[in-house]
Amino acid sequence: MLRKTLNASRLQEEVHRRIHRLQEVIDDGVKIGVPRPQMQAPDRSGCNWTMEHFHNAAGFEASVARVLEQVRTEYNLAQAPDEAAEEEAAKAADPFGATKRAAAENPFGGSKPAAAANPFGDARAPLTQDPFGATQPASDEALPHKGKRAPNPFGE
Repeated sequence: MLRKTLNASRLQEEVHRRIHRLQEVIDDGVKIGVPRPQMQAPDRSGCNWTMEHFHNAAGFEASVARVLEQVRTEYNLAQAPDEAAEEEAAKAADPFGATKRAAAENPFGGSKPAAAANPFGDARAPLTQDPFGATQPASDEALPHKGKRAPNPFGE
């Protein structure tokens, strides 16, 4: 049997329409969520798509499977003429439309990336000044309260 081809949206609508036309679904007033069809390699029967993870279909699995088999025997998923070329281009392009650059290339025109600068100075050097400008001793030995409690800043 020669299959008709539909795009993903039309195929999803067809499955949705057939499921919600079933008498048991109408009687229970259930709204079953139909996923978008996913492209796959053609199986033994020649069908090139599948659907998984129907929402709110508990208790209607057999009916959904029956409808899905009927639609799979009648329709194939159509691939847009340039869809394969677009998929390949999307893999090579970044989300902003430019092609990927070599990691060592500077996007601002320089031939090599600039070294990262530490705004707080050298992290390996001992701290002699806090970032807010107050000077601090380089070691705890210079503190006046070494070995005893710090004086009460509010007085005795």
